[in-house]
Amino acid sequence: MRRFIPVLGLWIPALVTALFLLLLSVVHSVSGAEERRSVSAFKPEDVHTSLSDANLVDSLSSLPLALRIGKADWDNGTLSVDLKIMEELKSVRTVYNDLASIISFSFEDKQNVKQLYLRFVAIDPWTGARYLMLAANVRRNEWDLSLLQELKQMENEPFSERLVQGFHLTLTNVWAKQFITD
Repeated sequence: MRRFIPVLGLWIPALVTALFLLLLSVVHSVSGAEERRSVSAFKPEDVHTSLSDANLVDSLSSLPLALRIGKADWDNGTLSVDLKIMEELKSVRTVYNDLASIISFSFEDKQNVKQLYLRFVAIDPWTGARYLMLAANVRRNEWDLSLLQELKQMENEPFSERLVQGFHLTLTNVWAKQFITD
């Protein structure tokens, strides 16, 4: 019996340790069951409903915009986007389309955008000087789908007072010189 006492002295702590590790594993798997789940790499769940710093670039780059994005920022529900106008536009329709695309993206496609700051900035190709042409400050709790439909149907006419008020548009002198004809 004496020769089995050292063996029992090793087996008992090993058995207690194994049971403890098994218990720890069970507790960890139960508490972590919600964290570990299968997510598709090609179609993540939250991409279509919410915007974040992690998916900002991918989300905006998927938009069919005619103008290039100069700057984009996401800050706690506020999306800020600058679109660059690098050459003289032949038609104001280009701006209308991009404005409609970003508003639709922000408020129809994404659920967590509370406010959109959108600026159209003309860049002089010779000097690199930047001129603000048009700015929009659209808030989720104030925007109306009928405004977006009206914008999508516009061709080359100027913004209606309803659109200016609804989208909180700021039209600069640079905009007026290029697109508003008297």
